[in-house]
Amino acid sequence: MSADHLQFLKNKFIQDLEDARENEIPLLSHFLGIKGVLEAKEITSSTPICLKNCLYDAMSALEECVVLSEKREPRKKKGGPMRGYTLAEH
Repeated sequence: MSADHLQFLKNKFIQDLEDARENEIPLLSHFLGIKGVLEAKEITSSTPICLKNCLYDAMSALEECVVLSEKREPRKKKGGPMRGYTLAEH
């Protein structure tokens, strides 16, 4: 049962990342690195259930980056320290 749960979380993270790639999200290279590790990892019945917490943390961080990217809007002039983006004022 725990292997099924871990496999579900792994697949969900990978799918959520693919959906998020449509937007420019912060830390994309780090999330792609996590995806690479997860794709190389085979989840079996002997996989420790503590991996669950890591997957939840990765999914939470991805969600926060997606929300942040949705709040950003292009800056008027490029070349600034924020590389063309700033937080939108709402």
